[in-house]
Amino acid sequence: MGLLSLLRRLRSSPTDLRILLLGLDNAGKTTILKSLASEDITEIKPTQGFNIKSVMVEGVKLNVWDIGGQKTIRPYWRNYFESTDVLVGEI
Repeated sequence: MGLLSLLRRLRSSPTDLRILLLGLDNAGKTTILKSLASEDITEIKPTQGFNIKSVMVEGVKLNVWDIGGQKTIRPYWRNYFESTDVLVGEI
């Protein structure tokens, strides 16, 4: 069972999901985001602040938030949890 199938079971009509990617710096969050969006991953720089991409997968719109992992940004992570359907943590 894939993640998308599991999310469909959890929600009655999943047409729009918010996914939050959190993790330490250089953990691969931006690589995951760009891979989902079918973008080039050969030149990725550290995220300053955050990146947001909307991707359609099997009729479901995934709003993916990639939050920077630098030590100075980490105290602000708690501000992004509201209305989040999926949390992906990386270390």
